[in-house]
Amino acid sequence: MIIDLFLYFAKFPNKAGLHSIATNGQSSMPEYSKILKSLDDLPDQSRIPEIDNYVYGQSFDDLKLRLDKLIGSFLFADYGEFDILGDSRRSLSCTERMAVTVAFKMTNRSDILENVIASDRSLKMLTRIHAWMMADSEAGDIPWLTRDNLDKAEIIPFIASELSSVGWTLMFNASAPDSLGTHDLCRSFVKQIH
Repeated sequence: MIIDLFLYFAKFPNKAGLHSIATNGQSSMPEYSKILKSLDDLPDQSRIPEIDNYVYGQSFDDLKLRLDKLIGSFLFADYGEFDILGDSRRSLSCTERMAVTVAFKMTNRSDILENVIASDRSLKMLTRIHAWMMADSEAGDIPWLTRDNLDKAEIIPFIASELSSVGWTLMFNASAPDSLGTHDLCRSFVKQIH
């Protein structure tokens, strides 16, 4: 699920900025090279090429470390906790809290007018991401997200002086039936017990 989310949001920023997220370049984890290949296999024309960089993760410290090395605009996809709810038919629904930010890393010399322009540009780019997500959901291309989730989203300002960044964040819940595969695992364990 986490890798699927990573690869989904990697479709949006400029492809030239994707590999910089893999600072080691290689790993003993077999998934590492597979993910790098998946990044290479993305279309050359990204969905929103004006987004210069891609940041992904959960940690504020990781975000700060990454942003310290960036200039220009960035997409930051942040995933959070899962809520799992079962029903009387032993069916599970998973809901994950997510946030997608488009912002600009500003210089120390930026004035108010530059901040206004960065805010306006980032809101327009974030709106395009939201619209793409709606289209992908309606087309059935993102099984971890229903269109209803996107109709209940919030857009809030992303103003982080400690990150020298100005932008906007789309916050939403991504819901899907047992997106973690817990039920299938449970059934396989029951078979092992008997």
